[in-house]
Amino acid sequence: MATYTERQFKSVLIVRKYIDSWFWDRYGVNPYQGCQFGCIYCDSRSARYRLPADFESDIIVKKDPAGMLDGRLSRARKLLPDVVAMSGASDPYHHAEARFESTRRCLEVLEKHTYPAHILTKSRLVLRDLDLLERIGRKSWCCVSVTITAFDADTARFLEPRSPLPRTRLNVVGTIKEKASNVQAGVLLIPVVPGLGDSYEEMEALVRGAKEAGADYVLFGGAMTMRDQQALWFLKHLAENRPELMGLYEELYGFTYDQSSYGGAYMAKESYNKDIGSKFLALCEEYGMPLRIRRFIPDDYRAENYRIAEKILNQAYRLMVTGEAWKSLHWAGMNIQNLREPIAEIAQRGELGKIRNVGPALEDFIGHELDDPGSNRR
Repeated sequence: MATYTERQFKSVLIVRKYIDSWFWDRYGVNPYQGCQFGCIYCDSRSARYRLPADFESDIIVKKDPAGMLDGRLSRARKLLPDVVAMSGASDPYHHAEARFESTRRCLEVLEKHTYPAHILTKSRLVLRDLDLLERIGRKSWCCVSVTITAFDADTARFLEPRSPLPRTRLNVVGTIKEKASNVQAGVLLIPVVPGLGDSYEEMEALVRGAKEAGADYVLFGGAMTMRDQQALWFLKHLAENRPELMGLYEELYGFTYDQSSYGGAYMAKESYNKDIGSKFLALCEEYGMPLRIRRFIPDDYRAENYRIAEKILNQAYRLMVTGEAWKSLHWAGMNIQNLREPIAEIAQRGELGKIRNVGPALEDFIGHELDDPGSNRR
C-alpha cells in the first residue's frame, strides 16, 4: 500500500546543459518522486537521485508543480520553447497520477506556453490525456514513448511487477496512432535486461508487435546499467528468483555478488552490447521499423541547427549501436544543436571548424546541407 507525502519544492523545471540526443528534450519535469510500478532494474533507485529507500511505496508528491512551472515559464527571459520530458525519475502516469493529476496540469501549462512535450511511460493512463496531447502536438510537437523491456508476460511481471502487461502497452501505442494524428508514438527497448529480454525471439516479438501497432519507432538503449543500491536491489531479486542467471551478470559486469555493496562495472561488456545492437538493427531493417524519433524543429534561428544536428546524431547513434567509434560525431551534433546563432552565419564566416568536434569532413557535410535547401527537409 503506497503512502503519499506532499512536499514543497523550490523549483520543478530541470534545464539541461545539453539537449538529450535520444529523446530530444532540453527540459525535464518530475511531478513525483518514487514510482509505484516498482521496476526492479530502475536506475532511479541509485543513490545519486536521493529518493526514498522504499521507492515504490513511499511516494513524494510535489505541491503545485503546475503553478511553479507556469511561473517559471512566464518569467523566463532566456528560455526558448523546447521539448520538456515528462518525466525521468518516475513514470508520470503511475498510480499517483490518477489521484493527483499533477502530470495533466503540467501539460496544460506546456500547452499554454506552446512548449513541446515528450511523455515516457508504461501506463495506459496516458490515454486519459490524449485530447491534450493532440493539441500540444498540433501547436508544436508531442511524442509518447512507451517502454517495453520484455515481451513475455511472466518476464515482464518479474521485472516490472506493478506495470501493465506488454500487450496492454502496445495497445496504448496503437490507440494513440489511431486517434491522435499529431502525436508521435513508439516503443522504448530501454534497457535490455541480459538473460531476460535479450533473446532474438524476445526482441523480434517486440519489434513485430510495435510494427503491428503502427509505432513510429523502436528506440534501443543497450544493456541495463548497474550502480550502487540500484544494482544491489536488482541482484537481490535476481538471486532470489532467477539464480541461474547470476553467473551471466558476474561475467558481463565483472563482480562477485555481495549483498552489502556493489563493486562491479557500470556498463556491460562492450562485446555484449555490440551483439545485441546488431540483432536489433537487423530486426528493424527486416520489419521496416525506424530506429529514431523525429525531433522537434523550432521556427526560429535554431531550425537549421537542429535539422543538421539530428542527421549527425542519428548517424552517431547507429555507430554506437554497432560498436564503432561514435563519440566525436556525437559531440559535434550536441555542440551544433547548442549554438546560439544560425549555423549558416557561422558557415558564411568560414568558422565551422571552430565548432568543437567539427572537422573537415563534417565541414563539407554541413556545407552541402546548407547549400541544398531540400536536403534539410524530411
